[in-house]
Formats: sequence, C-alpha cells, structure tokens
Amino acid sequence: MAGYFGIDDTGSLKIVNRFASDAGRPQFNDRKGSNYVTAEASNGAVLELHYEQKGNIRPWDRTILIRVQRGFLREGDIITVRLGDIRGGSPGLRMQTFQEPTFEFKVLVDAFATYNYVELPVQPAVSIVAGPPVLYKAILPTVRRAGQTFSLGFKGEDKWGNPSHLVDGTFTLRASMPVAGLPTIIEARRGTFAHRIGGLSVSAAGELNVQVLDASGHLACVSNPLRIVADSALLPYWADLHGQSEETIGTNSARELIEFARDRAFLDAMSHQGNDFQITTPFWEELNHLTAEYNRDGSFIIFPGYEWSGNTGLGGDRNVLFMQEDRQIRRSHHALVEDLSDLATDANSSDDLFRALKDEDCVVFAHIGGRYADIKMSHDARIERSVEVHSDWGTFEWLIEDALEQGYRVGIVANSDGHKGRHGASHPGASLFGAYGGLTCLLAPELSRKGLFDAMRRRHHYATTGCRTILDTRVAFDGDAELFDQDPNLGATGSRRVRSAMMGDILRTGDREVSFEIDIVASAPIER
Repeated sequence: MAGYFGIDDTGSLKIVNRFASDAGRPQFNDRKGSNYVTAEASNGAVLELHYEQKGNIRPWDRTILIRVQRGFLREGDIITVRLGDIRGGSPGLRMQTFQEPTFEFKVLVDAFATYNYVELPVQPAVSIVAGPPVLYKAILPTVRRAGQTFSLGFKGEDKWGNPSHLVDGTFTLRASMPVAGLPTIIEARRGTFAHRIGGLSVSAAGELNVQVLDASGHLACVSNPLRIVADSALLPYWADLHGQSEETIGTNSARELIEFARDRAFLDAMSHQGNDFQITTPFWEELNHLTAEYNRDGSFIIFPGYEWSGNTGLGGDRNVLFMQEDRQIRRSHHALVEDLSDLATDANSSDDLFRALKDEDCVVFAHIGGRYADIKMSHDARIERSVEVHSDWGTFEWLIEDALEQGYRVGIVANSDGHKGRHGASHPGASLFGAYGGLTCLLAPELSRKGLFDAMRRRHHYATTGCRTILDTRVAFDGDAELFDQDPNLGATGSRRVRSAMMGDILRTGDREVSFEIDIVASAPIER
C-alpha cells in the first residue's frame, strides 16, 4: 500500500532476494509456466515488470523491478504482486532448496522516480524448512588409535541435502567389529536434525564400518570406513575452512553456520571466511567472540579469519586464517563498509596483504571463486602454503598446475565456500554453486589450533570432493634421505636423516629410484 507520497510516474518497487538463493527465476510471459509473476495496481496504473540477476547492492542481488510505466499512485493505492501466480495454470514459484528460518522478500521503493530506493520498515518473510528424509548418513572419524574414544554421527537428509527434522523411527546399528559403548538401536524422533553417539572405542586394530538398518530391517546406510591402528603419531581431522553467513553474502547467521558445521556436518574444524569488504568492525569483533566461544581443543576447532577479496588484477581471492583472536583485519577495500576510520589498515593488493601479514601467526591459501587468485602474479611461500582446488564453485586442478609450473611448494585443500548455511555438508542446489562442497583432511598430532596449523604449514593434508576417504601416500628410500623441517628455499632450517616420508614432506635424496606407496580406502569405488 502506497504511503503519503504515493509513487510518481516512472517510480518503482524492487523485491529483492539474497545472492545465494536458488529459487526459480521469475518470468512474466508464460501464464502456465513455472515461476510466473504478476503485479497489478488497484487504480489501474500500468506496471512494467523486469528481472535482473544483479539488480541491487549485494547481498540482495536478485531483483524483481516493478515500474509505474503509465500513471501514478496516491496514498492508499495498492500494488498486488503474485509470486508464482497460479490463476492461469502456473504451478507456482519454486522456492530455494536450502533451509532458512527467515527467507526475506526485501521490498524497496523509489516513490519520487529518482532511482534512490528506501527499504520498507517491515519486510515480509517466510520460513523454509527441510522435507522428509530420503537419504541417511552415518559418519565416523577416519583413523583412531586402539582404545581411543570417538563418536558416530547419524542424520537423514531430504532430497536437496538438508538435514531433516522429520526423521522418526527406530534404527538398528550393526558394526563390522566389536565397538565398546555402541548401542544396538537409535531412537530417532521428529524435531531432531542429527544424532551423535559418543564414548565409543575399539580395542583391536582393523577397519570398522557401521551399518544402519531401518525398522523394516532394510539397509538405510553404511558409514564411511574407520581404521583402528595400534599407534600413530598423526591422526586425520576433517575440516571445511571456507564458508560465509548472512552477515556477508551467505545464509543464516554466523552462529548458526558454526553449529551446523559441528552438530550436523560432524566436522572437526572450520573457519568463517566472509568477504572482507562486507565485514564491518562490529561484525569482525563478533566473529572473534564466536571463534573463542566455540573453539575447544580435542573436540572442535574454529579459526578466526576472513576472505581477502581483492580484484583478480590485484591478486585475487586469498583466505586468511589466524592462530588467535583479535588480529587486525586487512581488507582489500571498503566497498560495503561505511566506516572509513580504519581505511589506512587496508591492503589493496595481494602483495600488500603478504607484507601486512609477514609478522602474523597465520596461514593463507589461494581461492578460485568470484575473483580467482593469480598466484603467478603474487605468492609468498612463507605464508601461502596451500591452494584450494575444489569448492562449491567446481574443481580447479589448473591452480595446482600453475603452482607447480612456478616451482611453488604448496599443499592442496578443498572446502565448500558455502553460501547456503550448510558448512561441511554443502549440496549444490539448483543454480550457482553446482558442485558438492569439498573437505580438507589435516594430518595432525592433536586436534588443536597449533596441531592443525602445523599440518597446514607442513602440507600434511589432502583434499576430497566431499567424501571422507582414508588416504596415505608414502615414499621409501634405499639410502638415507634428508628431510627438512621447513622449505629450505625460505632460509636456514633443520633437517634429519630418514628412510621414508609422507605427503607434503620436502627431502633431498641421492637415490635414482624410490618406492612410492598409496593406501586408499573409500566408501565407494574410485572413478579415476
């Protein structure tokens, strides 16, 4: 309903949704087609409708523009908008595929035909919830020592990959080897999104999987494999080190993102990586409070950090992870941060960023997304230890090829860069972000920030396109090889004599031939 000023001739409304939404694309011509949208003015004014994918300031990009093409509106006149108008036979508007308690149809008005829009004081919103479960998942760790306790996660997902609160029934658990503390059944009740069974242990070495059977005795799912070993200096921990929340360009709050990663994706570690030019100082402070609140050694690790989002011509996206809270954020620019009081702290190019971070306790990895990282133009081997070769955006093997061509010694990581609030279990949905999010497996001496940083700096990690695969690669030498503590190209470093090495190690050997071993166990056949 128009207010006191009405809407002048050629004035307009915008109805905008978030960039991350994969709701159906509105159309205005086919009355019987999906996503048919209409608008009518109560006084007969002629309205023109148009849709733009990026027709408004981010993150509210997706825009239906309703312009008063002929006539005007007075106070009290009404514009009726039907999103998915079914009167002519349309099946309606397809909503987005992922959960969001407050999906807003944000409305802005240009009452004076100046193209200067004002948000309405009250915005319509709906709640998007998960559907019934069609797929069940049981999730175990990847390697644990004999006698060491661990947990089993269990959830049902709807057809779009959302953890479902509609799981209801009794499920039987059947382990491939004796597991102390494992119950025989799980009683799942509506309203619970996921279950975690802790305090489990196995006393003997072997490879464990757990079958989950439904009330009819049919196989609902089989867990990923868990290898039990007598002893191991390093253990694998699963991380998604890259995702965003609604405070920047993602979905749902940062707190909800963290709790999803921990409680519904069953991750060991994560990092919130909002675009720097959307992170205000108060939000940066809030993020640091959240990481301190949720970080727990031995249970769940979260790194403070952000995505440095410089234009590709100035270096392209980099992800920055800090060891500790309350470090200075070095933004690429202040495009969407109105407070310019800290403008002098910006690092406008990746070279500027590396210089600003040279004394920080941090790690950086290169990212391919909105602004791909040009590692040929800019790279600091002291800080940038990895490149991200897979995310929701797709798979980018050429980035590691670029690194190898330049002689860089880097590891590879895969993450989600999730924008849909499903950190660590990021399904592709129905539009952008067409790949399932990746995971990074960090081989660390302990589940702590220090332990995981050590794994990243030594390149003791591997990446997957979302599965929790057991992967061990080793090289054996006939004679002694020299294993360096750090990259000797960066300066003096310690070393020791060894006869074998693991992924990520840097060595010098006089052997003309070496023995390369690969040990891999996955929950499905390998395609290539």
